[in-house]
Amino acid sequence: MTRIICVSDTHSLHEAVEIPPGELLIHAGDHCNHGTSGEVKRFDRWLGRLPHPHKVIIAGNHDRPWYRRQRYAKLWLHHAQYLQDQGTELLGWKIWGSPWQPDFPQWAFYQRRNSPELAYIWEKIPEDTQILITHVPPAGILDMETCEGPTGCAYLLERIGQLRHLKLHVFGHIHSGYGRLQRAGTTFVNASICDESYRPIRPPIEVIL
Repeated sequence: MTRIICVSDTHSLHEAVEIPPGELLIHAGDHCNHGTSGEVKRFDRWLGRLPHPHKVIIAGNHDRPWYRRQRYAKLWLHHAQYLQDQGTELLGWKIWGSPWQPDFPQWAFYQRRNSPELAYIWEKIPEDTQILITHVPPAGILDMETCEGPTGCAYLLERIGQLRHLKLHVFGHIHSGYGRLQRAGTTFVNASICDESYRPIRPPIEVIL
């Protein structure tokens, strides 16, 4: 068994979050708030104080250094593995991470909703992926925005339906969608730590695979 600790959308407020122990820590984006290099460096120092032997992160729309200055951001990150449309294998699990989102064109990692470019990004996800990390939720799954209704990505949902080995999908982005859902053998986790007012009041979500 692997104890996986899922967090997302900490928005530079990581110090306020109590992180339980586990073998694998996943952060599904928006560790920054304003998108500065200092935020990335502080985030890395926080990661370094956590005891988890394996840590994997992706970026989100607030994480501009990974979008504009990725070469430098990688130099600032020492205590986790960063995935951007890439995979890794840890503890016997095949993991894929991608930061793209269709909601905020003025922020990082934006692709137009329902665009061919966005569909192509999700098509890159390997069919043997077991743990998927994205910033945006799939359509209709833990994606309910309080004032706008469902805001997840339909193309991502379509691709997930083709991933026969998928056990866990971790995401964030829509703070009001926080929670866990089991569907067709896959555990879906919206791990947004901050609420709609950017208060870090939700606990990390623990999954055992």
